[in-house]
Amino acid sequence: MAEWRTGGCGVRRAPERVQAVTGALLVTPADLAAVLARVESAGRADFPDSYAGLEVDQAAVLGIVHRVPSADFDAFLRAEGAEVCLVVRDARHDLRTLLTLQERIVADLGHWHAAGIDIGVVSCRHDGSGVEVSTRQVAEAEDQLPRRYGPEVPIFVRDEAPPRPLVAR
Repeated sequence: MAEWRTGGCGVRRAPERVQAVTGALLVTPADLAAVLARVESAGRADFPDSYAGLEVDQAAVLGIVHRVPSADFDAFLRAEGAEVCLVVRDARHDLRTLLTLQERIVADLGHWHAAGIDIGVVSCRHDGSGVEVSTRQVAEAEDQLPRRYGPEVPIFVRDEAPPRPLVAR
């Protein structure tokens, strides 16, 4: 996968920290946080066929934008990244595609339970690589989910028990 950086990456910045009870914690600088909020908002609203997700590297003081290549979105990112560092990485799928599959799987939870596959968590990978599903029935899920939803968007199955709700004592 390809990667490129915005003009703001030419200036090295020191990480910012706040003092907490347990010691100094890294934080996202306000200017970078504001740019990432605009990228997230515009990505979802204006570039849904391209935007996949974000990461923040607080130690390196940069944001990582995952996207399906698009000239218009790339121009937007270059402008937004003029003063902060954005690393832009290719993604296989946009967030809208991943959310559609996530919603289909969640809507089918009853079906999967009846088939003996108890799914705990369904989430989109922020890098656009696919959808992640947690279950204890890993082999069955790896076999059955792609059969139902097709091979276009990868489904990553991890061995994890469904979360247990907290109960008051």
